[in-house]
Parts: sequence; C-alpha cells; structure tokens
Amino acid sequence: MSFRMQLTIWVATMLVSLSVSLEAQEVKLGNPGKSLNFFVFDLAKEKGFFREEGLDLKVISMKCDIAITALLTGDLDATGCVGTASRVIASQNVPVRTVVWLFKKPTFYVFARPEIKSGADFKGKIVGISSFGSDTDLSLKAFVQRHGLDPEKDIKRIVSGATSTRLAALKAGSIDATTLAPPYDVYAEQMGLRNLGYVGDFLEFPQSGFTVSDSVLQAKRGLVTRLIRGTLRGLRFVFDHRAETARFIAKDYNLSEAVADKVYGSLLPALSEDGTATDQGLKVMLDTIGIALKKEVNVPASRLIDYGPLRQVQREMGLAK
Repeated sequence: MSFRMQLTIWVATMLVSLSVSLEAQEVKLGNPGKSLNFFVFDLAKEKGFFREEGLDLKVISMKCDIAITALLTGDLDATGCVGTASRVIASQNVPVRTVVWLFKKPTFYVFARPEIKSGADFKGKIVGISSFGSDTDLSLKAFVQRHGLDPEKDIKRIVSGATSTRLAALKAGSIDATTLAPPYDVYAEQMGLRNLGYVGDFLEFPQSGFTVSDSVLQAKRGLVTRLIRGTLRGLRFVFDHRAETARFIAKDYNLSEAVADKVYGSLLPALSEDGTATDQGLKVMLDTIGIALKKEVNVPASRLIDYGPLRQVQREMGLAK
C-alpha cells in the first residue's frame, strides 16, 4: 500500500473518530463499586461498544439508595442497582424500571466443610449468610428444603458478613456451609472445601443489569436503546469469545489466567443470553423482597421492568425470540 493511501486511510479514520467524539452523548451511570457481577459491562466499556454507540459513559461510584434517589432527581441516567430498585418499586412504587439484565440466574454455589457430603448432612449445622432475607439466605434455605430439612428448625443460620469473610469462616470451621460467588468458589475448591452444587440449578432469580427512571425512558429513549445495545454486544462477546473474556477477567480483576478461566465457567450458567430475566425469576425476586420487608408484596413482576427498548434492540441484533 502506498504512503498516500495509508495517509488517506489514517485521515479518514481520524475524521470518523472525531465525528463520533463530537456527537457523543454523555451518560451518567451510578454503580455501587467494582464487581464480577458487572464484568460484562466493564468488558463492553473497554471494547468500545458504548463509545461506538455514541455514548460518553461516566461511571460514578455511589451507594445504591443514593443512586435510586439520583435517578429520580435526574442526576443520573441509569444505575446498576437493580436489586435496590426492585425493592423500592415493591415497597414504595417509585417510577423506575429495569431495562436489561446481565444475569438471569444467581451466581452462587453452595460450599461446605469436606466432611459434609450432601444437603442431608446439614442437619444441626451452622450455616453462614450475608443477612437474613438476603439472596444468600434464600438460596441456602431452598437448598436444605430440597434435601428434606426444615431451614427454621434443622440448621442454624448466622450472619457471617461478605463473601470473603464467609469463605474465611468456612475454612476456619466457625461455620459449616455457605454460598460463594466467583472467584471465591474457585478459591474454596483450591482449599479442599466441598462444592455441593450451583444454586441456579434449583432456584432462579436475576442479578445485575441497568435501571432507569420513567422520565428517562420517555425523554431519552434513544440513549436507553444505545446503552442496551452496548450491553448486549458485551453479552454476546462473552458467549462467543471465552479465551479473550477470561484474559479480560484476569487483567481487570487481578486474577491468574487459570483462575479467570474457571471464573468464566462459573459465571456462564447464570448469564442472560438476550438481556431478559424469566417470569419465574422475577416472581422469586418479589417473594424474596417480601421476606426481607416482612410483609406481603402485591406488585406484578411486570412492574419491575420495561422491555420495550430491549425488544427493539433484540430485533435489530437478530436476538428476538
């Protein structure tokens, strides 16, 4: 290729990049902090999928209750705090909705001390949870019920803190079992602790995604659509490129490539193929919220979501069911 041709291509590329940059629409997104439950979003951002959609993404770290308030005041365009959003929808009927999900199932695995070989062995054992009424609590209660035990009588559930703290307690023997999310499930196996199964095989509820206010859905629908498209491109990349995705996880979360590949394998069963959650999963989420709030929640699952923009993007990408 001649120098003149190379120069022409370079100039054309720069002009396109400049045009995209000048036309980019700022998006303010509030997230509670870095988490593997958001690795798809992080990957899509690094791959430039949002930038190619003409979005100048500003990620702001904040607590979830503050993020929901900021959605309502217009200080944020979107938030990853879908769990908190679902809770305030159910309890206060605030005008926000989740528009895309990253995970259709929980990312938890049930782990126990090596001498515990099945759920039936949980009788009389101490089980660590993050908090009463939490997803970890629900998961372990459902697990022991599947094995014929009464979670209120046959096990002792104690609040044992965050995932890393629960793993340390399990290793030390101060608890007998708990649920662990990646990468802690990989670490637990390396420690010789027993993996008794994936929670998503017997309990379904969605995790992670993006929530927006009703006003943003109405006034900035194009922005929402582009945010969803960038997210779905990230999801499809993860399904289609295991090795590159594992390398990204290793780099972005400071893991070895061997651990990162196992993390990829742990997360894969939970991922949503098309950005949706199942009706059953949303119902379980509402049931969990009711338990946490200690009152009956009379909210239809459809109130948690608005799939209008998502369905449009699915059709454009050939992902519509």
